[in-house]
Amino acid sequence: MDHHHHHFLEKLQVQLAAVAALVVVYLALGPVLGWWDPQWPTIFVPSASFAQLAGFAGIIWVLAVACSLVTVSSRPEGALLAALLGAAGVSLHSAPMRAALWRYEEGQGVLFALLIGEVVLLAVVLSAAELVVYIVRSGVAHCRPGWMWPGRVPPAGWRAGGDVGSDVPRLAIAGFRAILVQAWSALKTGGDSESASRRGRANGRMLVESLSCLGLAVLIASVALMLLMKSADRGQVLFALFASFLLGVVVAHQKFPTPFGVAAWASPMATAVLFYLLAIVTAVDYEVNAWMHVHFYARALPVDWLTAGGGGAVLGFWISERIHEFRHLESHKSAEE
Repeated sequence: MDHHHHHFLEKLQVQLAAVAALVVVYLALGPVLGWWDPQWPTIFVPSASFAQLAGFAGIIWVLAVACSLVTVSSRPEGALLAALLGAAGVSLHSAPMRAALWRYEEGQGVLFALLIGEVVLLAVVLSAAELVVYIVRSGVAHCRPGWMWPGRVPPAGWRAGGDVGSDVPRLAIAGFRAILVQAWSALKTGGDSESASRRGRANGRMLVESLSCLGLAVLIASVALMLLMKSADRGQVLFALFASFLLGVVVAHQKFPTPFGVAAWASPMATAVLFYLLAIVTAVDYEVNAWMHVHFYARALPVDWLTAGGGGAVLGFWISERIHEFRHLESHKSAEE
């Protein structure tokens, strides 16, 4: 099978999985669970709705399992992408943030501080979802290795490879090793030290490249959000998040092609914290209709940053990886001719 055919099948798998997950969450789980108040936004920590938060986490993890099983011949980000787009059914059910702003009209800073805490919890949920994807895919690879995605075709500077573990611990270990090796090589000289130093520098470059990708994605997406989020309408908010992080991650990953998907999906969570902090600084409390002074960029809910923002970010990473692969394969094809 040539890479064009394989890329087509990969795209078809991910698209069908995402659509099916979205239909199940929006049309089936919503009426069955019945915990989405049509008059209240889907926020968990400010409402002390921790049982609902656990239910939402369960939805994401179940989607991660199901999407991993049906997208085993695509790259791991395809399963996470389908799960996040499916979980967007929760965001589509949610009411705007306005009712929460009314309740916290005399303490908007408290509301946004609680929302920052919720973003952190959802980032943990997302990290666990990524781990679930790798566990399921590892199980399938053990039982049916012929079904699996063959692995990355890397641009210059990457190492080829398939599912070698969850991005979060891998990136943390790479950075930790780089620090230890650099410290050790500063105390010791010799051939072994030089070899270790090269490995440490390689890990350090990988960490810097990932952080650079993350930072550039946050910067581009933040500017795009300011331009696109022109109202607090739910459709406008979700579109702005999805489009901004899709654009931001594609551009950032083309510039800094890290193999770690965490650099993509962490960007909306980091941006959410920054925007909520900005909302705290600019909050106008103890005024009549103070909620009207809250900027549109602060009207997105934590679940929106996770589902629409995270979905756009992972899609951007997925598209950018495929672009890098096409360039690599086409350049090799041209060289052979």
